[in-house]
Amino acid sequence: MKNKFMITISDINGTKQYTLHQLMRKLVWWIIIGVIAIIAIGAIFIKTLSSKIDDLDEKTQQYKATQKMLIVENSKLQNVKSTLEKKIEHKGQELNSMNDQLSEIEKIIGLKPDIADAFDERLEQAKQKSLQNVHTAKLSLAELTLLNHSIPTGMPLKHYKRITDKFGYRMHPILHERIFHFGVDIATNVGTPVYAPADGVVEYAKEKGGYGNFLLINHPFGFKTGYGHLSKFAVKSGTYVSKGDLVAYTGNSGRSTGPHLHYEVRYLYKWLNPMSFMKWSSKTYLATMQHERIVNWDELLSQLKQRYGLKTSSIAFK
Repeated sequence: MKNKFMITISDINGTKQYTLHQLMRKLVWWIIIGVIAIIAIGAIFIKTLSSKIDDLDEKTQQYKATQKMLIVENSKLQNVKSTLEKKIEHKGQELNSMNDQLSEIEKIIGLKPDIADAFDERLEQAKQKSLQNVHTAKLSLAELTLLNHSIPTGMPLKHYKRITDKFGYRMHPILHERIFHFGVDIATNVGTPVYAPADGVVEYAKEKGGYGNFLLINHPFGFKTGYGHLSKFAVKSGTYVSKGDLVAYTGNSGRSTGPHLHYEVRYLYKWLNPMSFMKWSSKTYLATMQHERIVNWDELLSQLKQRYGLKTSSIAFK
């Protein structure tokens, strides 16, 4: 009999003998069973982990989609907010304009706002009477010269490109709604000099909402001129200016879509069409007088004659 390596195991149940070959075979089976168990457990674990990863991927996609929706909604809300803020700002400007009008009534005319309608009626009667004289008026050279220095006439700019927006209702370039435009917009380069269209005193020279840097000049006989979107001022509040004096430089400040000058002409508590006065000349002044009927030209010329001691006048005052 060949020599074999034997292992004997004894316990209370008896004695058992195993050869090395038998032990190795059992060990191999146990190893195989262990490997199979590990593979099975690993497969179950991988499947469970894969399922959780799929759930996590789905939740991540949902989160990203929600984030995108939130970003879009936030963008829409920001646009709505911006539009509402611009509308509120514009309405505020309109309210300020109305307050300015009412203040003009109290300061210049001495009337309270609640009787403005009665004033308009009396003013309409007076201007109709005045127009009878204006139609036949022919001013002397002295009267025309003094009038040119007293009320805003001519262009406030020597160099400009074109008129981009006129006086009256228009489609607002930023708010995209039909609203009233209180002046004219004159396209020009940033830094173009702005000159006073008449003698006067600077009433306001600082930032003002959508106007940006805003200048307001108070002229004789109840006239005022306003200048918006300026880059800088050449004068300050309280400065006395003469016709043709440098007062500011054009810009793009405030609510503006490009470099230009917003120019206004006001009389008492109303805004007038600046084009009528920008075209003013020795040949066209009668047309301006006839068009701008809110101004009591008859009384204005009478005061002009008395103020400067003119002895003769070609217009008959009634």
